[in-house]
Amino acid sequence: MNGKRTNWIGGVWIALALAACAQGDPLPVPLEVSAEIGQGVTRAGDTHAADYDKRTFATGDRIKISKSGGAAESALYQRKAESSWGLAEGQTALTTTGSESFAASFPEEFSSILADQSTPTNFWKSNRLTAAGVLNGNKCSFTFAPAAAKVTVVVTYQSSQTPDNASLSGTGIRTDAGASETITPYCASGSTTTSVRHTYVAIVCPGLRQFTIKLKTTTEQEKTYTDTSPFTLQAGYNYQYNFTTTNELILTGVTVAPFSDVTEENVGSAT
Repeated sequence: MNGKRTNWIGGVWIALALAACAQGDPLPVPLEVSAEIGQGVTRAGDTHAADYDKRTFATGDRIKISKSGGAAESALYQRKAESSWGLAEGQTALTTTGSESFAASFPEEFSSILADQSTPTNFWKSNRLTAAGVLNGNKCSFTFAPAAAKVTVVVTYQSSQTPDNASLSGTGIRTDAGASETITPYCASGSTTTSVRHTYVAIVCPGLRQFTIKLKTTTEQEKTYTDTSPFTLQAGYNYQYNFTTTNELILTGVTVAPFSDVTEENVGSAT
């Protein structure tokens, strides 16, 4: 009799435990990550000579993933091999119960759009990519897109010239603040290369913008162009100014297109 009673009580506890597990919160499990750069993202020597305008992730790249929906946490994940991502060394794995939200950014050291983008690395550091995670169980996928816009300046001179300096100025072009700000762009055609055509690129803050562009070569005086009216820049788009020169910069057209795999060039006018 006592044995039957004991078995009955044990069965009740098992049933209660199973019911509690069924009704309780699911246990957290480690997050599995996949990441790619989606269509419409940009691609410069120093350490980022080949990827200043980022198009694809490479082995060793690290992304910062943040979790919300509960205790806020973040961790760095690193591309280990082709299409494979894992936790970066020294990091604590993020976990999920399937109900949290995740967001990611690249590069991990992004702080702001820099005023000096004249080197490949500084351009790269300014070119922030972001992604919202798509969660399926404990697997989270990220498709990154640019958080800023890009301005490309292509100028064709009457004779071969060597670049000296260049600048791009406008209200809030780095921080979206109400003050005038200046960016020194990266010379994608080569800062010491003598040629007829020079190409400059800069990452800028999206929004209503009006630019003053200044260009100087080693043998000619500085030339200036100012937009006649402001226009709206969208994240993920490249705004390319095409110029010829005499004693001044002559605008031949502005083309607008998503960031793409096509190298910056004089593609004519869309206006």
